[in-house]
Amino acid sequence: MVIEEVMSFVMEKLKEALLLMLNFGGQVLHMIMNFIGQLLMKPVNFVGQVLLSIKNFGLHVLLSLQKAFVQVPLALKHLFGQVPLVIKNSIMQVLVTLKKIGEQVLKPLKNFGGQALLALKSFGLRALAVLDNFTWQVKSLCGQVLVPLKNFGSQVLLAFKSFGLQVLVALGNITGQVKSLCGQIVDWFDEVFPPETRLEKINHWFHVALPYIIIALILALFIYCCYRDVGLLPRILEGLKTVFFELIKIMKLVFTCCWRSKEPIVKMMKAPGRNIIIPRSSFEINPRLYFIKLRAYPGDMLV
Repeated sequence: MVIEEVMSFVMEKLKEALLLMLNFGGQVLHMIMNFIGQLLMKPVNFVGQVLLSIKNFGLHVLLSLQKAFVQVPLALKHLFGQVPLVIKNSIMQVLVTLKKIGEQVLKPLKNFGGQALLALKSFGLRALAVLDNFTWQVKSLCGQVLVPLKNFGSQVLLAFKSFGLQVLVALGNITGQVKSLCGQIVDWFDEVFPPETRLEKINHWFHVALPYIIIALILALFIYCCYRDVGLLPRILEGLKTVFFELIKIMKLVFTCCWRSKEPIVKMMKAPGRNIIIPRSSFEINPRLYFIKLRAYPGDMLV
């Protein structure tokens, strides 16, 4: 029962550990997908901001060209006196426009880099928190599993210790009983075979038991031979059957001989005209009477 409880508890904890690993994997995949989405959104935003900057730059260029075409007559008017000033102003405007474009281009890049660093930092913090939580849950699970295992091991050791003590006690009891039994056997042997007449009694009982011992040995040898040779027993039974019938025949012959020897010896003869044996003396006394009866009763006593 204790082993089944421990195994069920361990299986439940393994299921919880698998669920924790699945939840941790799902959280990590969700964070990775969010991070990849953020990384993909940043270039899209950057491209949009670059296009917007290019649009603004084109508008500025068109406005500058418009102003330049508006100021062309004035420029032509004061061409010879104000050419250096116009060139200087144009160069300054171009530089200012390039500065604005550079600021507008670098600002999205700066914001994208900062946001990417913040996203990586937050992802790392979340991953560390998830790992810390998973490590703590695994540690608690291991502690919950090890405590029942420790208790089970201590219970098994106590059970083995108590079993060993019980075995030692049982062996001590058996040893005491064997000693007492041996003592009783020795006392009974001394009582049955006293030391004064021990040899004579042993010799007497040996001669009494010798026929039974011989019979037991013969039976044991017979059983062993029957076990080794399966067809030996049917052959022995067949031989015994034959011997039994022969003995019956011999006894029958002996009985017949003995029974006939007690009767007076009478000479016999075959009856004339019949298939029977009759005493010769009765035929020789009156043969005429025999033939008269034979003619009177021809079918009498025919075989």
